[in-house]
Formats: sequence, C-alpha cells, structure tokens
Amino acid sequence: MNDFPLPRILDFIQKVSPFDTLDDEERSRVVARMEIAYYPRGEVLIRRGDNPPEYLYIIQVGSARITISDGSDEEVLVDVRGEGDVFGSLNILESKAALLDVTADEDMIVYLLPAEVLKNLVESHPAFKQYFRFSLFSLARDIKNVYQSDDSRFSQMTGIKTLNLDMFLVGKHVADLMATDVLTCTAARSVQFAARQMTRRGAGSIVINDDSGVPLGILTDSDLRKKVVAEGSPLDVSVAEIMSHPLYTINAGAFAFDALLDMSRYGVRHLLVMENDRLTGIISDHDFQMETGSSPVGVIGDIDKSQSVDELVGMHSKVDRVLEMLLRQGGSVKRMVELVTELNDRVTRKLLFLIEGEMKDEGLGAPPSPYTWMALGSEGRREQTLLTDQDNALFFAAVPEQNEEEVKAWFLKFSKRVVDGLVRYGFPPCPGGIMASNPRWCQSESRWLKTFLDWINEPEPFTLRMATIFFDFRPIYEGADFLNTFRPQLSKAIQGNPHFLRSLAKNGLYNAPLGFLRQFVVEKSGEHKNKLNLKVRGLVPIVDAARVMALDLGVETTNTLERLAEVHRMGILDTQLHNDLREAYNFINLLRISRHLEARARGHEPDNFVDPVELNSLQRKMLKESFAVINRLLHDLVEWRYQARGMEDQ
Repeated sequence: MNDFPLPRILDFIQKVSPFDTLDDEERSRVVARMEIAYYPRGEVLIRRGDNPPEYLYIIQVGSARITISDGSDEEVLVDVRGEGDVFGSLNILESKAALLDVTADEDMIVYLLPAEVLKNLVESHPAFKQYFRFSLFSLARDIKNVYQSDDSRFSQMTGIKTLNLDMFLVGKHVADLMATDVLTCTAARSVQFAARQMTRRGAGSIVINDDSGVPLGILTDSDLRKKVVAEGSPLDVSVAEIMSHPLYTINAGAFAFDALLDMSRYGVRHLLVMENDRLTGIISDHDFQMETGSSPVGVIGDIDKSQSVDELVGMHSKVDRVLEMLLRQGGSVKRMVELVTELNDRVTRKLLFLIEGEMKDEGLGAPPSPYTWMALGSEGRREQTLLTDQDNALFFAAVPEQNEEEVKAWFLKFSKRVVDGLVRYGFPPCPGGIMASNPRWCQSESRWLKTFLDWINEPEPFTLRMATIFFDFRPIYEGADFLNTFRPQLSKAIQGNPHFLRSLAKNGLYNAPLGFLRQFVVEKSGEHKNKLNLKVRGLVPIVDAARVMALDLGVETTNTLERLAEVHRMGILDTQLHNDLREAYNFINLLRISRHLEARARGHEPDNFVDPVELNSLQRKMLKESFAVINRLLHDLVEWRYQARGMEDQ
C-alpha cells in the first residue's frame, strides 16, 4: 500500500456502500488492509466451482460481467458490475463454492479486501450485515432478491424494475424438480388396476414397462378420460392398448428450461427422466405450475383443442399472458424467443387446420394440391417477441398448367381467411403486404423457384429487400415435399453469382449503428426524431450479416445465432468476434424486450425506439460497446470479404 496514494483510495472508498458508514479511523484501518490489482479485459476473476475467494473485489475502474452457463454453448448474463460495485461477498460469507463466472468486461483496477476483514466487518457492523444480506438462504434466493431490487444492476441494464427471476435463470435442473418415486406397472395389467394404483398414490400418471422394466408408454388422467370413460372401453382392457406413446425423455442434468421447451414442442405434459437407459424420475407440467404459477404446456393443450376460429381467437389473451410471463422470467434470449415461436407456430398450424375444415364444410372442397405455409422474416428466423406482424407465403405443389389458375384461386381464398384469422388473433398485417393473401406470394413451386432465381440473377433495390425477407423462409406447415430440392437449387445459384452476394452485403452496410465519431445513429425527423431504433440499428445489421454469410456458405438454418455459430465453425468468424456478437445480439434483444414489457405495463403500444438520453450510463455504455462490435463485423469482415464498397456516410 505504500506504493499508492492512500488519501485518493480513502476518498474513493468513503463513497462506496457500506464503507461510507464507517468512521474515518476505522475506514483508514480497513483501507490499510487492502491490496490493488489490475485485470485486463477478458480475464476470468472467479470461475464457477472455485473455492470461496480470498478477497472481496471492489471495482475502482472498469466493469465485470457475471454469467452462468445455460446448458448449451452460450451463457446467460446475470449481472454487470461497474465502478463502486463489489462482488465475491456471498461466497466468502457463506463459505460456498462459486456458482457464477465473473469476467473482466473491460480493463479493471480493483481494490482487494481480505476475506477475514470482510467477515469481521459483517459481524461487528449491522450496516454491513444488512448490506451483504448475510443469511443461510441459498444463492438462488439471494440472486432473486437482487434482481427484484429496484437498484439492481440488471434493472439498470434492462429497465425492468421488477423482474420475476425464477428457477431457470439461476440454473435449476430437471433433477431439482422431478419426482423420483415413479409409479409403474407392466403392460399386461388392466386399466382398472392402473387407475386404482394412481388413485391410491394420488398420481396423475403411471409409466407402463415391459417385463424387463423398460418403459413402453405412459397412462395419464387425460388418457383415462378420453380413451376409457368417454369411449366406454371395458375396465379389463390392458394398459398397453390405452397408453400414450412414443415416450419423450430427458436427462436429469438438463436445465429445467430445456424440459419446458421440450414439453411445449411435443405438446406433452410429462417427460421421463432417463439415466443409462434406466428410469430415474418423471417431470410434469404440474411441476412447473407449482414453481412458477403458470406454464405454456397447458396453453398449448387449449390451442390444440380449439374447435373453431372464434374459439382460437379467444385464446389470444391467455396465450399473450403466458408469453409475457415467460419474457419477464428472463434467462437466455434464445430460449425465450424459441418458446414464443413455438406458441405462435402452433396457433398458425391450428388456424390452417380450422380454415381447411370450414372450407370443406362450405362445399369449397379440400386443398386441391399439397401445400406448404412459409414463415418469413423474424418468424422464419424463429426470433419473434411480443412485437411482431405477419410475414408469410404459400407454396403449392405443381399441377397441370391448365389447372393452375383454378388451384391458385382456391389457395388465395384459403390464404385470405388464414391471414384475416391471424389478424383477428392479434398478428397485425404486414405493412408491405408480404402475406400469402397477396397473389404475388401465393404461387406454385415452379413459379417460386423462378421468382427466387430472378432475384438472385437481377439484384436491385426491390429484389434485395425481398431477399432479406424471403431468404429466411421456414415451413410452419409442410404438406408438399419439395424443399429438399428447392434449397439446393437456390444454393447453387447463389454461390455461382458473387454479384448477388456483394449486392446483398452492400445493402446490409447501410444500417451501421454508430457514426464515424462513435455517436449513436438516430432518426433525423418524424415521430421518433432523435431516437434510436434498436431493431434497425442494433439487430438488423447482425441479422443481415449472418444471412449473407450463411447464403454464401450454404448454411441452411435461418436463425441468426445458429447462422453465426455455423460461420464460426467454418472458420470465417474468429472466436472473439463470434462471442462478442452473440453477447451484443442478446443484450440488444433483451433491452428491446424490456422496452416492450415496460410499454405494455404502462398501457402503451410497444415499439423499437429508445431515446439515448433516457438510458442510464450502464445501458448507454453497453449499447455503445455492442454497436462497436457490430461496426467491426460490418467493416472488418462483411465489407472486406465481399468487397462491398460505396457505403454512405452515417
């Protein structure tokens, strides 16, 4: 400490809570025990699983990023600590191994207070004990308290004042929720026997095994109502004839969010937990309802059971509440939007089925040709949030030329009803008319191929704009099997036309988020003058860059983060830039989602605009750093790789 100016350190520490509660003499004694350390950007200070740290870290300059693995290749950002913040206290005071990773987000100068000094201060000063929340509660409970506090760094970062941080964000696993005492019986047992066992145990399901104990299926309360009571099946029928199968399984070490996502995707309420082909537990929709008070799985069941368009439309407010609940829970942006997409896809598929039925009942007949309903844009990329409109198209299989107009007329009537139904449900129409009800976007397979090839061979402003929407296509309902040949033909045409890729790359450079002086690029006029468009200036440049590289390299996935991961795997995107882009994308999207939720809470219509002046210093700093990463992507990689010159000054 003799090497450093003690008065300057004292001046800093007396402004840091709770050290500001100490008298001058004791504060001087505490500061005298401190050490000073420097950590460069990217250095890991604490790793998950480490022993309790030897010091309390007090940030004098710079910031630290606190993260937790989400079970895939990405991390969930839990918190960001800046100047005057501390970290490491909970692990010291509870003598527990670290559950989170702490990494220098930029170059840091940190004051280090020995662990024993901190413990003594907590024991002798109520202010320290209160500040550090020294208790026997778990880390998860402590993190939840921090997130629900108005002055938390997460609140500063996103703008959400009361975030319902639940089990998913703190890393709860399937093993933490599953029931281990699983009720089972053999396939030869009668339904009556199984029902009695379920009643005796108070269980909602029973797993059906073969004679060697391998699970074959599951019998649930729902199965008993639908397949036995409603149909009048005899009680002595074997459970093998009534059980539901195939079974869906998950590993005990998987994150709880993965189980929720699987249930939502498959439309089931139970997952068997298997370890080395051995049944070790079961997790159900009820387990999630007990933890969170709600679950999308039940809503999915209601969607699937809808008997009319009116009934489905009436589901909107219920589905919307579940979506908002999911988004407010926080966690991985990728997982949040995957669940939003899953629910939206199911609504669309159900609507297609209901409209088909209506047209049959009216004597208009069944679809005259197999067809595929395509999602485009953000829906096609599986990146929808609460603020989304329609972007869709219809492909129908080839028919004799003399019948094509008649077939198209049927599909246009069908598409108009579907689009109108989606509008009634709550998906606004596309302002640009990119919907299957538009004759331009309801075509046969061969005409669609010609349309796409024309866009590739004759790139101009309109066709390039269409490419940014249509080349993110994804089938929501696939009744015609031609995409396996359609995609390779497009890929061959694209890779044989560098002019198209260069034009598409150049087109994507116009939305760079920072000007030459590293200032935010804001709207120059209109309703949102001096505001920043988080979607156009933040997300779109990453989406555009990922798209052009994916099309260039033949990557079939349409999701932006998955495209970037594939481009990185192929060696085009270096690891540092890939990681920075992923964090930038997730932060901007999280900030955007938080603005949508805030607008809804105030009864306002959500939009993508934010006034930089309204952001706090942490938000502005992180946003500017995220935008700097995007500019690096555009200029150091995309512009260079595709020789896309001629970008206008921002």
